[in-house]
Amino acid sequence: MNKVTFSPLLSAAVLAVLLTVQPVQADTNATPLDQIAAVVNSDVVMMSEAQQRAQLLRSASPAAAQLAAPALLKQAVDNLILEKLQLQQAEELGIQIDDVTLNKTIAMIAQRNKLSLPAFQQALQQEGIDYADFREQTRRKLMADALRKREVQRRVQASTAEATEAQAEEQFQAWLQELRNEAYVEYRIPVERSSLTLQ
Repeated sequence: MNKVTFSPLLSAAVLAVLLTVQPVQADTNATPLDQIAAVVNSDVVMMSEAQQRAQLLRSASPAAAQLAAPALLKQAVDNLILEKLQLQQAEELGIQIDDVTLNKTIAMIAQRNKLSLPAFQQALQQEGIDYADFREQTRRKLMADALRKREVQRRVQASTAEATEAQAEEQFQAWLQELRNEAYVEYRIPVERSSLTLQ
């Protein structure tokens, strides 16, 4: 076999080039990559999702607005974990929300706010909420509501005749806790061990 050897002059030239090359500067305008906030079965909660949800919680609830940033982020992640679990279950059961139903629901939301649909879209934009994201969030909410209704009805029918809607709701919450406990959930954000309960 032929052994490749470099002349000392070539080696010195390569070394000189390597030593004089300036390090590549990071682009200060570059968008940072998203991070995973939690793993939920085969799905993930992204940090950007959690931060958006935390912003929504802060603006929607005075109690959430009083929370420290890490506690609010944890609450947002827990909220998204529960949502993802419900969506996974809804998809497993074949629950879907078509565009017609979604459009009617969004039109009703706009009407309740005494706005036309274009004015509602503009109001969302002024709040920093992307309309496409709002549509998908509404679709997910409708799917979770359909799952809740289905489970509550199933539990009422399976219970005794004295079962009330409140008892069925209590059973549904217990079922959600079971679903949460049986799921694979891995937090990728700092959390206190004592706060790993469903909220």
